Amino acid sequence: MLRRPTRARRALTVTAAALAAVTALAVTAPASGAATDPAAPPTTELFTVTSPGEDPGALAQRLVEHGLDVVTRDGDRVVVLGTEHTREELDRLGVQTVHAEAVPAVSQAEAAATPPLPRRLADRQYPTFYGGYRTVHGFHQFVSDVAEHYPELARRVPYGDSWLRAQSPGQGNELTALCLTARAEQGCQVRPDSPKPRFLLMAQIHAREITTSETAWRFITRLVDGYRDDAEITALLDGTEVWVVPQVNPDGIQTVEEGLAAGDVSANSRAWQRKNRDDANSEKPCSGPWQSSQEGIDLNRNWDSHWGGASTSKNPCSLVYAGPKAASEPETTALAALFERLFPDQRGPAETDAAPPTTRGAMVTLHTYGNLVLFPWGHDKNVKTPNDVGLRSMAFRMSHFNGYNTGQPGEVLYNASGGTDDWTYDRLGIASFTFEIGPGSGDCTGFFPEYRCQDRFWELNGPALLYAAKAARSPYTSALGPTISGVTVQRARSDWASVTAKADDDAYGGRGVNRPAAQKVVAAEVYVAKAPWEGGVAQALEVRGDGSTVDIGGVFDAAGDTGEHRLVYVRAKDADGNWGPVTAAWLPPRTND
Repeated sequence: MLRRPTRARRALTVTAAALAAVTALAVTAPASGAATDPAAPPTTELFTVTSPGEDPGALAQRLVEHGLDVVTRDGDRVVVLGTEHTREELDRLGVQTVHAEAVPAVSQAEAAATPPLPRRLADRQYPTFYGGYRTVHGFHQFVSDVAEHYPELARRVPYGDSWLRAQSPGQGNELTALCLTARAEQGCQVRPDSPKPRFLLMAQIHAREITTSETAWRFITRLVDGYRDDAEITALLDGTEVWVVPQVNPDGIQTVEEGLAAGDVSANSRAWQRKNRDDANSEKPCSGPWQSSQEGIDLNRNWDSHWGGASTSKNPCSLVYAGPKAASEPETTALAALFERLFPDQRGPAETDAAPPTTRGAMVTLHTYGNLVLFPWGHDKNVKTPNDVGLRSMAFRMSHFNGYNTGQPGEVLYNASGGTDDWTYDRLGIASFTFEIGPGSGDCTGFFPEYRCQDRFWELNGPALLYAAKAARSPYTSALGPTISGVTVQRARSDWASVTAKADDDAYGGRGVNRPAAQKVVAAEVYVAKAPWEGGVAQALEVRGDGSTVDIGGVFDAAGDTGEHRLVYVRAKDADGNWGPVTAAWLPPRTND
């Protein structure tokens, strides 16, 4: 039986005054070597470490399992978050510290950024903290407003209660998702037999990773603003349901809001909250700095897939505490139930059972930081999924857009068990990925980057997420095929039009493990008004070249013009017979001859 949370650890609601004050706040860290007050809270530091002769993935995992907070890898080095006591622990573990620095300060000297809003909500204001990031209450209102003001495109779907709300309706948060698709009033049904394929984006399962929900906000804004304006967005929403869970862990996020609103990034700050707020397994408050010792369950270790394995802990105060049992947390069970109601089970029960080539559906879960695209299995880098070829190809296709390092977690970071993407692939067979957004060092690094950094992050990840949503129709086959870019459509005489584009089967990210090999592009085709899956009629295009990156084009029949813009769909095939996802463009209206 769950006990009520202690008074000291009850839900922490950030007041409007505190949130307003933070926009003018400047957070500073003591300079290296400066005298500090012995009574002051310990400074949070980043330690870049190495262990000559030891594989960096094995080193990272060893440090995690010793209770240290490994945040990313930088080549053959590992980055650890901690305090001066962490350096002592690293020394005891025989690890060499090659660089140490205080957690970067976040300057609020410049004017607060103006967060993007959908056009129909341009006159709305949503509460922000830390220079532009939207609060939990702001997200609740935003999701409701999008559903209300874009009824033809959006539907709000509550799917459960947070841990605090489950203890008392007056606490905590409702858990909500937003479904986006054309004719949303006819679709967005919470059942797995949807006529349209589905893509799901989820964010901020780790509360301190504030960049991630901002990315989700921008994705929603891009989709609702782009429909009927941008051909790619129009084609996507006409043929796909996009589901977004912008804040998986709202109770924990409100704790982070409180810490940042106080201007505190010391090791004792609540800004470092990673887990949910479930304190039922802690017999007494956790001792030590909040950054490394806090109550709650790590929701990305709590899923019932290889639960309790690599990089988890049985210590309730550990940052990677997996919980008393698999799927113990309402945030986990509610989201798992939503997945099961949205996606059919397309994979057999054995670990060696492959999801079939006809599988529909994909998901991306957003984290920070390290500039990574990850895919299953996460629990053991030496074990490949039976769909490794398709998963790896799709991951490298996405990193073609964002430039991130790509591989299984243990190949480019460290093994980790009980994660969301392992579970969604394991139980449902859908193509599942994790993005770690933000560089491991330099400008815009860390869990609390300046809000201005979000423009840069979105520029990289917006196209990657659009690709993921397009590929969700047949991820294990279309992700093997060429990408299409630079589509230009022009009217010719009478009922004819012409199209040119680039087809690229070598559109893979340049960094990662086992980068797929490119094939020759051997065919291309165009569809007018109706996509291939809608019964559209294919018209062949010329392949102008001999290789994996070629120009394609030709003249096609555009008869039946209604005088309005219509969509044109272009795709290409490689030598292995794989058709890539379609790319859409507008067919200009017919002019008088």
